[in-house]
Amino acid sequence: MAGQLAANVAMLAARVRLARRAAHSSFTLDVAIEIPAGVTILFGPSGAGKSTLLDCVAGLLHPDAGRISVSEQVLFDSGARVNLPPQKRAIAYVFQSLALFPRMTVEENVAYGLAELRAAERASRVSAILSAFHIEKLIHRRPDEISGGERQRVALARSLVTQPRVLLLDEPLSALDAELKSSIIDDLRAWNAAQRIPILYVTHSRDEVEALAERVIRLDHGRLVQ
Repeated sequence: MAGQLAANVAMLAARVRLARRAAHSSFTLDVAIEIPAGVTILFGPSGAGKSTLLDCVAGLLHPDAGRISVSEQVLFDSGARVNLPPQKRAIAYVFQSLALFPRMTVEENVAYGLAELRAAERASRVSAILSAFHIEKLIHRRPDEISGGERQRVALARSLVTQPRVLLLDEPLSALDAELKSSIIDDLRAWNAAQRIPILYVTHSRDEVEALAERVIRLDHGRLVQ
């Protein structure tokens, strides 16, 4: 899910209401947030609605009501019946599972979303993002030939090379040790210092909150707590 790089200062605004009912339980996500450029941590217990909110922003879930916009572009508006599909939202989403293509090399994985570009621009973008995340020496290897931390760097590079307007991260570093987490966080902070897009980052780790966050939003039972 990608698109053209937006203006220098971007803002993600989301007002979302989504009710889910099962046989013996119910859950309602009802939040309103404004996320400026930089890193915002979405923090809270399991079942609080963090991933559900990311899915709504990405277009993977359809809220019952609300409005989602990035800067001046409306992505979803229940009243106006606007609901852009995920591929039209220019939003990158990195899941915990990473979902790299196992038969592609690192270079092919990272370049996957750039097929519409001319070869020279595609090569330039891929080279720059590989360098930013220190994986340029891995270009000919496949995902099963590299470490977990390296796979995480590839997943981030593949998402960011498309120049998204927003980056969503759903517990991307949970399987890594503290040293690897710190190194990848440093690279992500450096990348976003130049790009300045809104990053909404879901984690359960207080260490990641302290290391990465410029702002923290706490959710519990589908509501903003803090």
